[in-house]
Amino acid sequence: MSKELRSIVERFDSIAGAGQLAVLATVIDVRGSSYRLPGARMLIDGEGNTHGTVSGGCLEADLMERAQRVRETGAAEVFVYDTSINDDSVFGLNMGCRGVVRILLEPAEPKLFEFLNHRLKSRHSGVIATVVRAVQENGKESGKDLQVGARLMIDERGSVANGLNSEVQTVLATDCFAALENKNSGLKAYEFGEVFIEYIAPPVPLIVFGAGHDAVPLIRLAKELGWLVTLVDHRPVAAAREEFSIADEIIIARPQAAASRVSIDAQTCAVLMTHNYSLDLELLEFLLRSPARYLGMLGPRSRADRLLQDLSRIGIEPTDQEIERMYAPIGIDIGAETPEEIALSIISEIHAVLAGRPGGMLREQKGSIHSGVEGTADLR
Repeated sequence: MSKELRSIVERFDSIAGAGQLAVLATVIDVRGSSYRLPGARMLIDGEGNTHGTVSGGCLEADLMERAQRVRETGAAEVFVYDTSINDDSVFGLNMGCRGVVRILLEPAEPKLFEFLNHRLKSRHSGVIATVVRAVQENGKESGKDLQVGARLMIDERGSVANGLNSEVQTVLATDCFAALENKNSGLKAYEFGEVFIEYIAPPVPLIVFGAGHDAVPLIRLAKELGWLVTLVDHRPVAAAREEFSIADEIIIARPQAAASRVSIDAQTCAVLMTHNYSLDLELLEFLLRSPARYLGMLGPRSRADRLLQDLSRIGIEPTDQEIERMYAPIGIDIGAETPEEIALSIISEIHAVLAGRPGGMLREQKGSIHSGVEGTADLR
């Protein structure tokens, strides 16, 4: 979950507490070029203030006007913005993008935000299936009594439906569980209409081992992205520095105790930066055997090779799969030298690994810079 979505969820709580009726805009489909991808959201409060963005700034003003009608009628609507034909149209003026964007506008639903808020507090992902078009018959929406905005939400707690009959719920549940397993999103057509099935991931969990000065910009940048950050160090004084107060959790423990105190799952990213060979050796043994998605280590390749050799001498032979998750030297080659530049290099590599991207320069890439943008009407 991004920092932007986190801020929207937090803002909704204050809006709802003030008794305001907010409207939520969500990008549900993109054909061609667009600044934002499906899943981008913008919250519009009762006073016309916006939180988040769904474009580069060219659609927001029009959506705010349309939001007023949604607020008055209480009915969700889908709007289409086409800048592929005339780049000088009212919506394409100075936009620079040539594409078709579909956006769902709906009254902000407390159940939806409770679901999103749970993604922040838990380490579990979820899926939201939202009806964005109901089949028309004789000029009326039939779609098995569906209305735009009806949805099914599924996570580790079970499912919650709003505006769906049991037959439609059963059909959608199958595809929702598939999206949950495959971690993908997209539009899917059914006989009763069209549904935006969206995978919602929890915040990226990052564990930083080592409370040195170079950990400060790493943690700060990770928090700027909305990641869930844990700092681990055996020195209470070092970990108590004011700069580390932004971390979500600080654990004071030596390697032997850290193994039982940190929570690591298949989405966790870990960075070893203790600057202490003995500590790294103990931690590496534990982390290689953990399900961590990413394990990065500061230092040259020769140091990493030596650590693996020392593990081998004590009878610990990492598997090829475990070695594949190990990134040493850590980071992307951007010529980083300062702690801030190194932090940027590390965060960039982690982000690329999680996104399954090579991390190269975009000008070298052929086709769309966003994988899967073309043809997002098919959920795969």
